Amino acid sequence: MKNLLEGAVKDVYDELRSRGGTPGEATFCGCPQCEEDVLAFALNHLRPRYAGGTREGVAVTSVDLQRDQTRAELMVAVLDAMRRVANNPRHPAGDAKRRGAAG
Repeated sequence: MKNLLEGAVKDVYDELRSRGGTPGEATFCGCPQCEEDVLAFALNHLRPRYAGGTREGVAVTSVDLQRDQTRAELMVAVLDAMRRVANNPRHPAGDAKRRGAAG
């Protein structure tokens, strides 16, 4: 059994990071700690999408995760998480570069 939302949320996070992330908000460092915090926050605020061991179950859930409405829901949740983490990082300001931030 697997929560297929994990991969979808990570994909949305990567897409938003490549676009620049959080316009009009605090700068998002993108270090591994902040990335994990964003993914955890978003996943904890979304309804899980579990699929069992059958290919049919995985296929149906995967199709649902590609719907425009579902993608929009994921983007809103990830953007909210990015804003919250950017405004309250769990590391000191300036420490992100030493922790491996990409930008």
